[in-house]
Amino acid sequence: MKTVIALVVLGVGLLVGGCARGEKYGVIDAAAPAVQVKDILLSEAYGGKDVRMSGTIAMQCASTGCWFFLDDGTGRMFINLSGLGLGLPPRSGKKALVSGTVSVDENGQAVLNAKGLEVS
Repeated sequence: MKTVIALVVLGVGLLVGGCARGEKYGVIDAAAPAVQVKDILLSEAYGGKDVRMSGTIAMQCASTGCWFFLDDGTGRMFINLSGLGLGLPPRSGKKALVSGTVSVDENGQAVLNAKGLEVS
């Protein structure tokens, strides 16, 4: 009986501890400059550069989780997750830290091609 109780306590501890740390995908580039969405939208100088951004997942691809919009209070930015090779489960409203390379899509819109993502 003591063994069963110990296993239950251990299982609950691992479950709670795992949830508290959040999710990590790829590698966050700590050396990349931290920028805001407005910085990228107002300057073409970030094209082709690696950056870090944080904010809230405002809207996400409903079918496969291959992209989301990051809202940092200064604007919204399209985050392309295809480079990470993952389908992110629904995480709208969660905090996110993302790093990657800024590019411009075929419509002239700025995009961050993610190389690393942390969701909490």
